[in-house]
This record gives sequence, structure tokens and C-alpha cells, in this order.
Amino acid sequence: MHHVTSLYEASPTSMSPALRALIGFAGLAQPSASEGDRVMRTLASHEDWYVPVAFADRAWGQTHFDQVLLYPEAAPSGVLRVFTDRESAMLADGQAIGVYGGPVAGSRLLRVLDASLEGFYVNHASPREQQWYIYPQGYEIAVNWATTITVERALASRGNGPAPSAELVAHRYRLLLEKSNRQPAQIFLPDIDGSVAVCFTADDRVEEFIASLPAPARQLAEIAPIDGGQLFEMARGLGASGVVVNAGSDDQTALTREDVAEILGA
Repeated sequence: MHHVTSLYEASPTSMSPALRALIGFAGLAQPSASEGDRVMRTLASHEDWYVPVAFADRAWGQTHFDQVLLYPEAAPSGVLRVFTDRESAMLADGQAIGVYGGPVAGSRLLRVLDASLEGFYVNHASPREQQWYIYPQGYEIAVNWATTITVERALASRGNGPAPSAELVAHRYRLLLEKSNRQPAQIFLPDIDGSVAVCFTADDRVEEFIASLPAPARQLAEIAPIDGGQLFEMARGLGASGVVVNAGSDDQTALTREDVAEILGA
């Protein structure tokens, strides 16, 4: 197989964060789970995906796109082939992959991966280091990254408006526990009267928080997965003054007792 030269190889300064993340990961001798998380966060945050129009119509009802790319009629396949950008898509010129549209947000794309797909293939026409593949057993992780980005962006853009209840409830969090009794840990924040429960949107936010603790305190912490609805019901049941999301991170967000009641519709 001959090597196909990407436009990005000639102009690395124009490379998207998504491609940089893929190339960086491919260059690692023994990539860790944390490095895999970094790639998935970047892909879920990426806003310039190109996807089969027929799939977008079926998965979330989109038929109109700012950009449309025409290829020969697609051969039947259970694998979803997508591209991180127009340039990567152009490398598939002449292949029987059908009509593609973009740009599409990664949080929308990854959220719809399900058992109807045999695989999710990124940039199949590009050099190997610019490719990514997710097997069906990894779809749950991909979906969680999609809802992670959705929640984080909803909280960041909230301002003085209501809590983004639908987005918050739809996500699966990491809850901070006290290892000694496996009960939810509670901390105090300057702007809230009383203690708050602590949760994180994703494993990388957990790692940031744990790394910030004094060494003895790290041994006292435990993390458990929890669905959004359960998280806020738990916070209300504890009588906590609220929930802090991504404690210690730049995007730390405190939800008050009133926010929790609003999220639960009570």
C-alpha cells in the first residue's frame, strides 16, 4: 500500500486539535488510560466532523449540512466511517462511501453509537497515525464522553439562567466517597452555607482532583460511578447544601440545594 500524503503533513500549523491528539497518541510506545482519555475528550469536543448523510438522518434526523461531499454510492457496511475534517475526507476521493455532510459536533456524533454499528472508523483514508477505531465494546465510553462535553458546556454557558436539568440528569458521573465507610464525601465551599457532595464528569477530572490532594488524603478517597438522576436524589437525601461538579478544576461548578430541587423537578 502506498503512503497517502495528507494536506496536514505539508502544513502542520493548520492541523486541528483532533488530528494532533491522534498523531500524539500514535507516537506513544505504551499509551496509558489517561492518554486515551485525552484523545476521547478531544474527539468529543471536536466540532468539524464529516459523517454519512444517511446515518445522520437515521441517527438524529439531520438532512441539511453546511458542506456536502459526494462520493460513489456506498457499498453495504456495518462500520461507520467518519472524518475529522474536510481535508481528511478528501483523501477518500473515488471510494464508494456515499454522500457525506459536515461539520458535525463530536458530542452529537459519539452520543449515538450503539449496537447497530459493527465499528466506528475515523479517517480510514488517512495515514495510520491519523486514524482511530472504536469497537462496539467501547461505545459506552464514547457515549459518556459525549455527555461529558455536553454537561460541561451547558454548565459553562449557564450564566444566571436555570440549571441545565436535562443535560445534567442524562450524564453518568464519578462520585467521591470516603473509603472508610463508602459514604459520599462532603466538602465546604466559600460561597455555599453547608457541605456539598462532590462529583466529576470524567476520569481525567478525577485524576486532577486526586493529584491535588496531600499524599495521605489520596488514600482516603474512593470513586464510584453514579447516574445523574441518582446523584441528585442522593444529594437531596443527604440534606447536603448542593453538589460541586469537577472540584479543583478550572471548570468547577457548584450547584446549590435550590438547583438540585430544580433539576429533580421539585
